Amino acid sequence: MNWRPVLEQILEIIYAPLEHVRWAVIGSVASVLQGCQVSPNDLDILAFNPQVVYRFTELMAGYAPPTCEYPLGDIKWRSSEALPISAGPDEYGFTWHFARWFVDDFRVEVAHIVAPEGFPTSSDGAGIWEAGPEIWPFVRTLPFAGYPLPVVPLEIQLETNLSRGLENRVGEIVAVFQENGYDCALIQKSLAKRHLKVLEGLMQEQ
Repeated sequence: MNWRPVLEQILEIIYAPLEHVRWAVIGSVASVLQGCQVSPNDLDILAFNPQVVYRFTELMAGYAPPTCEYPLGDIKWRSSEALPISAGPDEYGFTWHFARWFVDDFRVEVAHIVAPEGFPTSSDGAGIWEAGPEIWPFVRTLPFAGYPLPVVPLEIQLETNLSRGLENRVGEIVAVFQENGYDCALIQKSLAKRHLKVLEGLMQEQ
């Protein structure tokens, strides 16, 4: 299933009611919207706070079955009327408020995530985590299907993809930077110190 009609379908439902709250598209769909040549397997949305996740579940109730046969943590688990949100800490100490639906068999996920105490930030030289609270001053809006769509910038996505060792994603972001340039000030803040040299080398490659 193509992600584009799914995103359009969701925006028709959620955009107006959520116009004055903070949320942003992250992950592969945000990368594609900014020029990367990747094939998204899901649509990831980051919520500013847990209340936004709960509001999403109210608006997306039409996609929630009465119950879900799969347990929490299973990739096939989905929000249901009985359990619309998965909430609580994971094994790494991150506290989640998380919801998932399948729209025309395409996976859609909304989350608010709080990192454990002491999790490194840009002020520590660790860069900006794509799913963390530091993204909000830098979220950009791009036109999509008549909507101004909030997305996390590629400069911030680069740090997460470098940290995860996703070479294909990194290559796609660098290709966009080589063609269109990038925000140098944001790169300095969003990349961990060790990754600034990596980017410099990648930008010099043909």
